[in-house]
Amino acid sequence: MALTLIAVIFFATSSRISADRIEALEKSVAASSNVASIVAANLGEVFGRTTIYTRLSTTFLEQAHDEQPAVNPLALGDAAFLRMAIFDADGKLAYSSSRRGIEPELQLFARTVLFADTPPSLVIGGMGGTVARDPQTGWRIPVAAPLISGQRRIGAFAGYIDLGYLLALYKEVSLGTSSRIEIIDSRGIQLAEMADGTVSAGRDLKRTGYASFIGSTGLSGTVDGTRPGDSGASIGVFRKLDHFPLVVTVTRDRTAVLDELKPRNIQYLIRAALISLLILLASAGLIVLAQRQRGLNAGLTDSEARNRTLINQLEAEKVRAFQLASLDFLTDIPNRMKFYELAAIELSRARRSRRLTAVFFLDLDKFKVINDTYGHGVGDLLLQQVATRLRLSLRGHDLAARLGGDEFAVLVSDLDNDEAVAIVARKLVASLSLPYLDLDGHDLDVTPSIGVALYPGDGEEIDTLLSRADRAMYLAKQSGRGCFRFYEASLNATSARSAELVSRFARAMRDGEFCLHYQQRVACADFRPVGLEALVRWQHPEHGMIFPGEFIELAEQHDCIVALGNHVIDMACAQVANWQMLGLVVLPVAINISARQLRDETLPDIMTACLKKYAIPATLIEIEVTESCFIEQPELAEKVLRALDELGMRISLDDYGTGFSGLSHLKRLPISTVKIDRSFIRDIRNDNSDAVIVSSTISLSHNLGLKVVAEGVETRDQVVHLKTAGCDELQGYYFHRPAPASEITALLRHPAAYAA
Repeated sequence: MALTLIAVIFFATSSRISADRIEALEKSVAASSNVASIVAANLGEVFGRTTIYTRLSTTFLEQAHDEQPAVNPLALGDAAFLRMAIFDADGKLAYSSSRRGIEPELQLFARTVLFADTPPSLVIGGMGGTVARDPQTGWRIPVAAPLISGQRRIGAFAGYIDLGYLLALYKEVSLGTSSRIEIIDSRGIQLAEMADGTVSAGRDLKRTGYASFIGSTGLSGTVDGTRPGDSGASIGVFRKLDHFPLVVTVTRDRTAVLDELKPRNIQYLIRAALISLLILLASAGLIVLAQRQRGLNAGLTDSEARNRTLINQLEAEKVRAFQLASLDFLTDIPNRMKFYELAAIELSRARRSRRLTAVFFLDLDKFKVINDTYGHGVGDLLLQQVATRLRLSLRGHDLAARLGGDEFAVLVSDLDNDEAVAIVARKLVASLSLPYLDLDGHDLDVTPSIGVALYPGDGEEIDTLLSRADRAMYLAKQSGRGCFRFYEASLNATSARSAELVSRFARAMRDGEFCLHYQQRVACADFRPVGLEALVRWQHPEHGMIFPGEFIELAEQHDCIVALGNHVIDMACAQVANWQMLGLVVLPVAINISARQLRDETLPDIMTACLKKYAIPATLIEIEVTESCFIEQPELAEKVLRALDELGMRISLDDYGTGFSGLSHLKRLPISTVKIDRSFIRDIRNDNSDAVIVSSTISLSHNLGLKVVAEGVETRDQVVHLKTAGCDELQGYYFHRPAPASEITALLRHPAAYAA
């Protein structure tokens, strides 16, 4: 870790040095750019003054030398021009600012513009020019310009510009060591250079390739290369004059720029080395301390290992003692003391829930006879088998305990209703009544008697509930043994009736005890009947007419719902065929499909067989499903529903608003109709929330292209509100109560007589 940290420190130092180098070069280029712009502007101004002198010279020649011309640079305070001369149209000297009688050099240079076919506006001399150059004063550059009067060439102006004087003005400009200012013409000839306060001139820079930037199209740019005669690379900028074929460069030696950073870079490296040394010293100290601590930890570890062994032994003894105190030694399930403790905790939780909690008191019938006949060994094996069956018959969080002898107690929580309690009790009776095989070579048939007490109706304390469950158990023994009884007598009657109904389901379907009543569905616009819903009833030979609320849930709990649902499909199809045979205009009949039916992949085949059997079109059968059908195995339910849709049947979503994920079903499933649950219709005129929900449901359904049916319509106010909200169809007692097929036959013959 220390080495990694040192590596990070030196990496950061190296990055800092690199960043400083880049920053120093960028600053040098920026400073050079500023100076180059100033020098170029000043140089352009100097060369631009030749225009003024040309005008003065033209005036002088036009006045025929009557007056002295005002073209003396000294008199004008212009130190950049050394001397000037004016020549007439024949090339003869007309005026010299130095009072000379002849100006051979300037005269020769003036002829280049005087006798040229197309004279340029300005000629700048340099290396290889027509005027001889003094190596010591090579930066003195001759310039010449023609003098034009009207359309006639009347003479020429010539003079020397002292570029050395111009560069000397920037002698004090601080660019650092190894800096250089150069003026270069368009041929790459160095006209003037100032390096470290010294002026020089005369190098041919283009031939060496250094001045390749002269040919670039840009007016300015960077210079980065090795200058002829230099050992290192130069870095800087060039700036071209706007109106004259001259380039100004300002450069510095790259090495000199970077050398200025060396003191700071050395400080960085020294600082990084010192920090690294401190890290190494600290790491060495930590290693020494760690070695000492390791020795101490080894001793502590040995001591803790011995202590842990002792603690584990004590914990094992504690657990063993607790098990002996809380578990039954024979059956290995909680004993009476543990049952009371756990049951009290469970009842405290049940106080915060609205669901039922049941206490079962179990006793084995004629257990004393088994002990006396086969011995206590066989009796103990029987008790162990009973405890095992109890654990297998209950949920993981349910509680079973042995109270003593052949008495057991069970506590089951989170039950929905009394029927759910009865189902658990029947399951326990059935499980414990199975034969007990090979108990020390004996096969025994033993039945339990079970008493049931419910929390909180039969008591709120575990003592009270056990006591009342015990009394109910004796009632079960008096009722013939091998059964269960509730402490509340009325529940025993309900349980007995439920058991009777469950046992008769198959026979009732075989004997035709189930029948269908039909309720009409009317159009909201004109209250004309547009459909029927088939509702199953049970015409029991002893109990009379039984409505679905009493037997549908029993059918679902005892796996009879699929058979009953298929029986209803067959009856509905048969009735539709009968109406067709009578020549009536048959309205579509809606059949309710349960969740288990919708998870039966054979349902489309069953429906197809019924349609074929009774020769009726699929359009006369509608399917109604609830949102609860999609809670378990939604993919399979969707697959079956799509198969029914492909047969040509319309699909309705019943009881909309009471289930889960209604919007997802509307989007994903082949649903054509939404039936709003009656709970939202009941108080629609007084409850604003219900009104908003109904209106929103109608609007949403219409936007999705679905028809809306309101169920449970019982008053005129409800009809008015639903019609105003845009509902499509209505169903309820206000229009028609469920009626047998005979009444519906009359409705189909005379539909107007039944309209509201």
